[in-house]
Amino acid sequence: MHNKPTSGQLIKQLNDAIERQANNSLRQNDLTMVQMWVLLSLNDQDEKTYSFKELERILGVAQSTCAGIVNRLALKKLVDCFIDPNDKRMKLVRITPAGEKCCQSAMQNIEKLEETMFRGLSEEEQIVLNSLLQRIYENMK
Repeated sequence: MHNKPTSGQLIKQLNDAIERQANNSLRQNDLTMVQMWVLLSLNDQDEKTYSFKELERILGVAQSTCAGIVNRLALKKLVDCFIDPNDKRMKLVRITPAGEKCCQSAMQNIEKLEETMFRGLSEEEQIVLNSLLQRIYENMK
C-alpha cells in the first residue's frame, strides 16, 4: 500500500476543509452552506427571483429538499415565497433585503477563503487550476 493520496482523496479533503470553514463562518448567522448558496444564486439574478424548479436544478436536489431549504430561509425572513401572478401553478422565491445583507457578508468571507486557498499561487496558476477543475467536473457529469 502506498502513502501518496489519490487525486480523489485530495479533492475530498479540500472540499471538507472548505465546507468546514464556510460553515464555521456562516454559523454566526445561523446559516448552512447550501442555504447561502441559494441566497447567492438569488442575489445574482436581475430580478433576484427563481422558481422552485430552477432552484432544484441549480442545487441538484429533489423538490422536497429544495422546499425544506427555502422554507427555513423564509422562516429567517431571508427569502419570500409567492405564486407567479402570470402562472398560478408556479411558485417563486425572491431574496429579501435581509438576505441581500447576508450575501454581502458571505462574499467577504468567500474572498478571504479564496485568498487562503490560493496563497502562494500566481494568478496564472489560479486560472489554470480553475480551468482544470472545471474540466474534471465536466468529465464527471
